[in-house]
Amino acid sequence: MSSIDNRKHIVVHAMPIAWGHNKPLCAFTVQILENQPEAIVTYFTTSNTYHKIIAEFRHLEPTRYAALEPRLNIINIAGPVVDPFQPLDAFEPNFAALYSSSSVTCLSTDRTISGLPRPTLAIIDPFAGYAFECIRRIAGRSVSILAWWTSNAGSLLRLFGPGHLGGVAEPSLETAEGRSAIKKKIFAKEQIKWHDCIGNVVDIAGISPSYDYEWFPQKTAMTDIAAVAEKGGSIYVREADGVICVSTRAFEPEAVAVAKEWFSSMGKTWHTVGPLSIPVPGVETSKSSSQTTDQTDVLVEAFLNRMQREFGDQSLLYMSFGTVFWPEEDDRVWAVINGLLEKRQPFLFSHPSPFLRFPDEVKKKIDASGIAMELSWSPQEMILTHPVTGWFLTHGGWNSVQEAFTHRVPMIFWPFHADQPYNAMRLLALKAGFELIEVRTGPIGTRIPYKCKELPAFTPASAKAEIMGLTEKLKAQEGFIVRQNFEAVADAVCKAWDTPNGESRKDTKAMLKEFL
Repeated sequence: MSSIDNRKHIVVHAMPIAWGHNKPLCAFTVQILENQPEAIVTYFTTSNTYHKIIAEFRHLEPTRYAALEPRLNIINIAGPVVDPFQPLDAFEPNFAALYSSSSVTCLSTDRTISGLPRPTLAIIDPFAGYAFECIRRIAGRSVSILAWWTSNAGSLLRLFGPGHLGGVAEPSLETAEGRSAIKKKIFAKEQIKWHDCIGNVVDIAGISPSYDYEWFPQKTAMTDIAAVAEKGGSIYVREADGVICVSTRAFEPEAVAVAKEWFSSMGKTWHTVGPLSIPVPGVETSKSSSQTTDQTDVLVEAFLNRMQREFGDQSLLYMSFGTVFWPEEDDRVWAVINGLLEKRQPFLFSHPSPFLRFPDEVKKKIDASGIAMELSWSPQEMILTHPVTGWFLTHGGWNSVQEAFTHRVPMIFWPFHADQPYNAMRLLALKAGFELIEVRTGPIGTRIPYKCKELPAFTPASAKAEIMGLTEKLKAQEGFIVRQNFEAVADAVCKAWDTPNGESRKDTKAMLKEFL
């Protein structure tokens, strides 16, 4: 075995609480360790996410996990984090200790690591700007930083890119002085103005034109937070030495080509490494998260089996907006649920968002229907892999899209903002998905879509009518064609890791060769 002095030390860190940012990072860490036998990875996180990360790695086959564990340090450096967008003060002293080969202690286990070689590479979430700042203060340029982008190229172009590529970043971000001025505002907690939604046409490579306001189709409670996050992300993808993007050319060849050329023009690298997940063994009966209880698994599996017996394979609609997103004007949600119940469309509704207030009368209707189930949290991968699940009604976050690809479950989109509108637009461009339009809310969201000749009604009644009509399409030729197209895209995407010459495998090896 090589001397420890020859080993390469990598620090990885994704935004606390945001499981969609951490889950693929676990899978990518496995790829790093298996492709670089002399690498050590230290994964900094918080108590909110620590046990979920441990559980994710333990989905690996036992001998595979045992081979990697000696070179993997998962360290809880802080207590529970309430606001994932607040700076994590514990990052700096712990990184400083790593950089000086001093001791670092995991707060969850009291395990201490020490004497490791200095890190030479950090893979950091661009929304964790505090980590970028402290690494540069402590290590200067001796540690390369790659921005960990847990979505796709098209959404990065829109959220962080310059105007000539369809993005919203102001020209001042292209200079160090301009970025410094915006950082001062962020650090001082000044209000950050989001970009205007005035009806300009947006052109992103690989999707149809849209109006700028269509990237905010839902009014949510997260607008102010998201504006700061978007601005910070725009800064740090520019200040990183490159980007690791959890996407593939098979999904968006046009956007990947444009993004890669843009970063190349800045002297930075671009690596596509998606899709990323650690397969859950025996997913039908195992937990896909530490939040799942045995009783939840039993209830969900029993319900899914019963729906399969009564309605057949691919008959159930699974509905979830992820762990956070929820519309402020949620009467459309209850209208859609009432429409599903009237059409006798079997569904399972997962609603973990802290912003939800569930009306008693709707809950009673679901419980009494015999064809529906609602849960505050559900084992998503168990549901998606079950043969009864035919469609996934989703906000369209990239982690959910990747899981839908993996399990070949086509999607019906109900996007809010961030990367979600792009994901919907891209699958619609490929004729491989559906989107609900009448559910849009708020003064920004309820303006005429680019593809519409007249203004939709945007009412609970029209939302209910839309979902009732869509349930008929799902069972007809249009639904069959969308499903076929989606499965073809999913097959192509999932091949990125399947062969030695797969795109994501090659890009990962190239990244490791360059930075290690």
